[in-house]
Amino acid sequence: MTKNKVEKILVISFIGLIVASLVGLGGNIILKAGSPASAPKTEVNFEKRLQSLEDDLVAGNITKHEFDSLSDILRIQIKRSQALTDESQSPDKIPDWVTELGIKEPEGMKFDQDFSNSTSVTDLSEGFNSVSLVYAGTYEKAVEEATKIAANAKLSVGGVFKAKGSPVKPAFKNNNPAISYVNYSLEKADQDFLISVQVEPSGLLTIMVTDNKQLNKCLLTYDPLNNRQNSASKRKKQ
Repeated sequence: MTKNKVEKILVISFIGLIVASLVGLGGNIILKAGSPASAPKTEVNFEKRLQSLEDDLVAGNITKHEFDSLSDILRIQIKRSQALTDESQSPDKIPDWVTELGIKEPEGMKFDQDFSNSTSVTDLSEGFNSVSLVYAGTYEKAVEEATKIAANAKLSVGGVFKAKGSPVKPAFKNNNPAISYVNYSLEKADQDFLISVQVEPSGLLTIMVTDNKQLNKCLLTYDPLNNRQNSASKRKKQ
């Protein structure tokens, strides 16, 4: 399993702190911001760029119109990157295995396939099912639909996570604060599926679901991670 695939695994549903606590790595694993898919081979992190736009919107550095225009440019870049690398990880709809968990398609919102991505257990280079589904709409509608999903999936209000998986509070007040619902925490991370629903100030709603059993199985087969875990265990015994 390549380094990029492992980075893809560790970023799923912002569980870096959970993984770190399980293997005794502390804060040594640095997550890439965004959704399950890793950056393309060109090392351009489109998810990070989108988050940067969100930050600028909240800070008042750009208007909503400018945000929409710049995000459209990102979509074009994503399509070009996928064409050049012959990689396409964008689902065209919510998978059946996700709807079976009681998570329904948000109503009154537009599915954004370009910013959505996934991994599959049938892909030997990935080895687990996960999705990051992005929907666009008004902030009010996104909050309404996220609340419905959270209620159906029995999710709790979570922190707003940044690059290293740590919950942070915005340094400025905003009329449209980011909202996050999750079904896991550092103390409770043994669910069969890890679920996260997030609302951004721009009105983007992101649903992230990971098959936790398949993910853990992949982590156990990753030699560098196991080597560090074994080394940590040996140091504790000394």
